[in-house]
Amino acid sequence: MSLCDVEKRVISWFSCGAASAVATVLAAIKYGNRMEAVYCRVVEEHEDNLRFLADFTKVFGIPVKTIINETYRGSIYDVFIKRGYIKHIKGGAPCTTTLKKDMRKKYQLPTDIQVFGYTIEEQHRADRFIDANNEVTEDFILIENGISKQDCLDLIKHSGIELPVMYKLGYQNNNCIGCVKGGMGYWNAIRKHFPNQFERMAKLERMLNHSVCKDDDGPVFLDELDPKRGRFKMDQPNDCGFTCEVKNEISTS
Repeated sequence: MSLCDVEKRVISWFSCGAASAVATVLAAIKYGNRMEAVYCRVVEEHEDNLRFLADFTKVFGIPVKTIINETYRGSIYDVFIKRGYIKHIKGGAPCTTTLKKDMRKKYQLPTDIQVFGYTIEEQHRADRFIDANNEVTEDFILIENGISKQDCLDLIKHSGIELPVMYKLGYQNNNCIGCVKGGMGYWNAIRKHFPNQFERMAKLERMLNHSVCKDDDGPVFLDELDPKRGRFKMDQPNDCGFTCEVKNEISTS
C-alpha cells in the first residue's frame, strides 16, 4: 500500500451474500476505520437479508450503510416496466445497472478504493470488471487471499451467523426472488419455493411480451414452462453484482 493510498476512502460493497460479507470483514482488518460498507438495497431480495445484515453488524461490529434508487423505489419491476423490457438478448439485465451500478457511480469518489467480493473461482469475472471500469481502483480481497465461495460460506457459519434463507434452499447466490438471469430449472425452483413471485414475473412477461427463458425454438414464457424442464443447479444465475452490469454494457454497445 502506497503512502497516497493511506488517505483514500475505502468502500466495501456489501450485498448480503456470504462472499461480500467475508470481503467486508477482511477489508475492515486491512483498512481499519477508513473502510465503509455500503449495501445497494433491492426490494425483491428475500426479507431475510435484512436479518442477515443486522446479525452481521452485531457480530462483527461493522455498520453497513444502505442506499436505494428512489426513482425506481429500489424495485426490479419498476425498472422493467419503465424501460419496457426485462433483459438484453445477450443476457445483461437493466435492473443491475439501474439499481446497483448507477447507485455505485453516484456514491463513489474518484479517489476511492473499492472492495468487491469476487472469489478465487471468479478471476475471469474480476478481469472483466477491470476491463470495463478503468476509472475504478479496485481491491479483489478474496482473490488476493485465495478464498473460495465455499470458504466464505464456512467462515460465515463459523462466525455463528445463520446463512440467508436463499442459500438454505439450495440457491448458489443470494439474488432477487426470481432473478431474470436464471434459466428454466432455476425458474421451476422459484415456482416451487415462491409461487407468488413466479406468477408475478409470468404476468410481467406477458405484459411486456418479453420472456425470461428461451430455447432453440424461441421464447419460452413462464406460464407455458413445463415444470420438468431445466436443471436447478445448472440453470442458476451468477450473483447479482457488478459483473452483470458489465454484461449489460456489452449488450448495449
